[in-house]
Amino acid sequence: MWLNKLFAEEPIDFEKRCRMRIKVGLGVGVLGLLSLGMMAVLGEQDAAFYGSLGAGLLVGGILSAFRNRRYLRDPVLKKQREVAENDERNRLMGLRCWAYAGYTMFLLLYAGVMISGFVDRRAAMVLLTVTGVYALVLMLFRILLRKAM
Repeated sequence: MWLNKLFAEEPIDFEKRCRMRIKVGLGVGVLGLLSLGMMAVLGEQDAAFYGSLGAGLLVGGILSAFRNRRYLRDPVLKKQREVAENDERNRLMGLRCWAYAGYTMFLLLYAGVMISGFVDRRAAMVLLTVTGVYALVLMLFRILLRKAM
């Protein structure tokens, strides 16, 4: 199962991971180009939003792809990154960071629902929907992780 590959104890195939990151980076770059295309279609009203979003995605995706490509080409840099990514302490810190950030985000969304109810009912409903979907995703991954571990 793919969850075992993400959270497994054994070392990960670093080359395969870098190649996947290159593909994802290029995909994000394509999404950035699509967003820039939306800017041209929608006109002045939304141009700043789609232009900023598109430029950010394009630059971020390309930089990610080039960085991972550099890891694959430089054996010394590749070995350093591989050791850093497979280090148990770094992996545990990363998992805890995701957990703390995830639950903090859930609480912030809930606080946003409570506060936005005084300002705009529609904004409260949107935040409540996002909070509900987030809670469902948390429960889904909890069930999947129980089966995987």
